[in-house]
Amino acid sequence: MRPADELAELWATDGLNMEAIEAVDITGWRTYQLVYFLDQVLQKSPLPEGNVKRLSKMYPKISKAQNAELRLRWCQIVLKNNLEAEYSKVKDFLHSQ
Repeated sequence: MRPADELAELWATDGLNMEAIEAVDITGWRTYQLVYFLDQVLQKSPLPEGNVKRLSKMYPKISKAQNAELRLRWCQIVLKNNLEAEYSKVKDFLHSQ
């Protein structure tokens, strides 16, 4: 779980180190690893301005996931960070449940 912890920490800092973030390949991560990563991001939220929007663009596998566990955590992150552009995803998720 260390890579997920370290990646969440990178996203929680001001002045994102995109080189370090891009060096972490999450394409092979299992759902439980992504859930753990999102839990860590949620704990560190609210993140510095703009970080959640960049996280969403960088990981569409997460921000557009159909998996309920990932969607729930993403919605929590959206709400805790007041990312109004993503509120429609929260509404859609709530309606789907």
